[in-house]
Amino acid sequence: MKHIYILLLIFSFTASNVFAAYCVNAERGAKSSTTISSYLHDLANMSSGFAIVAQIGGEDSVKTTDGNEITAILISEDASWKNATKPTVIITGAIHGNEWATPEVCIGIAEYLLLNKDNGEPAVDDKGMLINEKILKSVGIVSGRLITPQITNIKKLLQTMQIIIVPVLNPDGYDYSRTADGKKSYFGSGWRPNRNNLSTGISEEVCYKQDGTPYKSTPVDTEHCFLADYDDTAEGGDLEEEVAVICESADSKTVSLFKPSLSVTSQEMVDAIYDESAQKRVFCGSGQKRVWKEEWSKDDKNTIMLSDAKAEGYLQDAFGTDLNRNFQYKWDVAREQKHLFIRSRSPSSRIYRGSSLLSERETEAMERLVAGKNVVALIDYHAGSTQVLYPYAYSTRIRVDENILGGRSDYEVFRKVSEKIASLLNRHDRDDETIVNFTAAQNYNDVSVGSGVARDCYYQTEGIAAINIEVHDKQFTYGDAEFVKVVPKICKTNVPGAIWFMFWAAELPPRKK
Repeated sequence: MKHIYILLLIFSFTASNVFAAYCVNAERGAKSSTTISSYLHDLANMSSGFAIVAQIGGEDSVKTTDGNEITAILISEDASWKNATKPTVIITGAIHGNEWATPEVCIGIAEYLLLNKDNGEPAVDDKGMLINEKILKSVGIVSGRLITPQITNIKKLLQTMQIIIVPVLNPDGYDYSRTADGKKSYFGSGWRPNRNNLSTGISEEVCYKQDGTPYKSTPVDTEHCFLADYDDTAEGGDLEEEVAVICESADSKTVSLFKPSLSVTSQEMVDAIYDESAQKRVFCGSGQKRVWKEEWSKDDKNTIMLSDAKAEGYLQDAFGTDLNRNFQYKWDVAREQKHLFIRSRSPSSRIYRGSSLLSERETEAMERLVAGKNVVALIDYHAGSTQVLYPYAYSTRIRVDENILGGRSDYEVFRKVSEKIASLLNRHDRDDETIVNFTAAQNYNDVSVGSGVARDCYYQTEGIAAINIEVHDKQFTYGDAEFVKVVPKICKTNVPGAIWFMFWAAELPPRKK
C-alpha cells in the first residue's frame, strides 16, 4: 500500500514539476530483488496501459538457482508482451550482483518514461536542460548522417518503440551480495557472479595446454595447478579470494604454494606455471575451489600433505559464474588476454566464464527475450568506472567493421554515440567524485578485455547496437546512509544518457536476422 501511495504522489505532480520526480525509488535505499519486482508492478498498475510486467525467459519463465524469477517491465503506448515487431530497446542492470546502483538507474529510466508518457514537449533533465539538442544544434556527422536524433519527446518515443527494462538480471547474486558474507566477498567489493553451485555440474578436472586449448584427457605425471583463495583469518586477517596459485603433486600426496610473489593477474603467471624447468605443470579447473590457509605457510612451510589439507577444509564447493563472460560470441577466448587465462577458467574466480557458453539460466533467459522481440539497441549497466563502452570487449585492437547501424563505419557510429552519451553524463556537477569524468572507450580503462560479454554478443550475432554504461567509479556496495545520499545522484546523472540513446535508436535500420 505504501508503494501505491508514493506513486499517487508522483503521478499527481503538475507538468512543471514532473521532471524532478524520477529516481525517487533510489531515495528509499537498497532493497531486495523481490522489493524491486513489487515496485515494477506498482509502476505498471499506475501506467494507464503504458506498462506491463512479466518474467523473462519464455512462457514458463526461467527460475534461477535460488528459485528467483527475473522481472522485466515493458513500456510503450498500448504495452503488450505479444508485440514482437515493434522496435525494441532492452536495458539491463545488476548482471553483476554487487553493482547496487545499476537497478536504481534502470528504475529511474522507467519512472522518467512513465512520468512523461503523455508529454509532447522536448525532454529535459532534472536541471531543465534539453536531453536532445536537435532544435538548437547538431552534434556531429557520421558518414554524412546527423547523429542528432529526430525524436525529442517521450510521447513520440513510446508511440514508436517499446522499452524493456530488466533492473536485476542476476537476482541470486544481487540478493546474496546484500548478506553479511556477500558483502565481504572479493576484498569487500561484494559478490559478483550468480549463485550456481558449480560442484554439482562440473564432475571432473579440466586441464589446459599453454596455448589455452584443453587436453582431451587429464595429463598424468604432472602437477595440477589451481587458482586458490588465501585464508588469513586464523591470524586475524581476511579470506582473500583468487590471489594464490597452488599445485598438487603428480602422485596426489602433497600440495604446495606456487610462487607467492607472483600475482594471479600477472601476465607472467601462465608462463611461469608451464615453463618451470624443474617440474612439469599444467593449469586445471574443477567444481571445487582450493583454499590455502596462512598457518600452513609458517616458517616457510609451503608444502603440506594433501590428505591433511583436505581434512582441514582445503577443498570447498565453488559457486558462481560471471554472467557477463557467459554469452556466445568469443566465449572463452584465451588469446590476447593471457593474464586472465587462469581466472576465467577457474570456478573459484569471480570472472569464471561458465562450463559452456550460455550455461547459465540467466543468460539463457536473455537469449529467449532477445529472440522474441525486434531488438534494435541495448544498454547493459555496470559499475566500477565512469565509461560508455562499445564493442569489441574481447580485444583492444580489433575494431567492428560492419555497416549495419546506418553509417559507413559501425565503429565510428558507436564512438560518436558513446561520446555524446558521455557528454550528457558530464554536464552537471553532482558534488560527488564517483560520478564525474565520463569517457567513451572500446575497453574498460582502455586496456582490460573480456570474452563472452553481452555487448559483443548482441552486436555481432544479432546486429543490435549494444553498449555498456559504467554508472559510477570505484565503489560497488554501500551502507544505508551512503546509498540514500549517493545513488539518487547516480540515477539522475545517468537517466538522460539512456533517454538520448533511445531517441537515437528509434531511427536505426531493422535488425539483421
